Amino acid sequence: MTINQAPLLSKAYIHYPQFRYRDEQKLLWNPILKRTFKNRPEERVRLQLIDYLILEANFSAHRISFESPVKLVGEKSVSRTDIICYTKDFEPHLLVECKAPDITLNEKTALQIARYNQQVGAPFLLVSNGMLDFWFHIEKEQVYQLSKIPALFAPSSNTEYSFSYWTQRAFAGNKSHPESRGFIRGLCRRLFKDTLKPIKFLAFEDTPSELALTNYYRIFDQGDDYKIALTLSATPYGGSRLNAILHKDGANVAFLSTSLDLIAEHQPDNTHLQSAQGVITLDLKDRIDFNFDMNTSQLITGLKKILIENS
Repeated sequence: MTINQAPLLSKAYIHYPQFRYRDEQKLLWNPILKRTFKNRPEERVRLQLIDYLILEANFSAHRISFESPVKLVGEKSVSRTDIICYTKDFEPHLLVECKAPDITLNEKTALQIARYNQQVGAPFLLVSNGMLDFWFHIEKEQVYQLSKIPALFAPSSNTEYSFSYWTQRAFAGNKSHPESRGFIRGLCRRLFKDTLKPIKFLAFEDTPSELALTNYYRIFDQGDDYKIALTLSATPYGGSRLNAILHKDGANVAFLSTSLDLIAEHQPDNTHLQSAQGVITLDLKDRIDFNFDMNTSQLITGLKKILIENS
């Protein structure tokens, strides 16, 4: 099985898994199996692809299976597939193999899915790490790499990303103050629905769960070796926070976490800022004239200034 063409930008890239909080722990939610999973990179990619298939490709969730057992020739243990999509007659139509974003996709990966498919028998194959995709078509026992997505799995609708879409994916809390909701929805669309901008999942261990720092972030290059990572996050208690990380010379040097609910309620101690200088509490409205009508450029400029001043 040969890879002779460049990969495609993954359709998982600007889709996001659903999350649920359990005892303040942020867990992945599988909407098909109706159960939670640990927040692992490969599992996120699986659920990102599911989000794309259901919402954009309009593929029926009732024709998607997870972890179907396959017995490979020469192996004693049973292996399991990541995703299988079925036709309306419930014949295998697409076999998907998912890898973590830091795993390079190569011919070894392609051979793995080809071995699985000896037992599954799907005419289409997809290998994805959530950043890049390789698509293959099998016809008359020959495997062909595809230069575009098969028509059945191509985008077929323009999705309206409602506020509930972002709450299900833990970018916004379901108890967010009404005055903050328009800002949250608009900023989420600008941050996380642009395929040309870098987006990365950042995990922060041993930080207070109420700050909700672990999430997908949009990365903004600010020159002079500075980068700002920006996100919106739901808290375990249903609130929403604006989180920003200042990165310089290969290290995170400061972070800021603002309660948008406290801002909407005109509470002054709405922002937590932490750096090597220590931890301070401040009023973001007062420090950068924050308001719910700010555009992204104004927001980044203000956050950069306050983070650098306190780093």
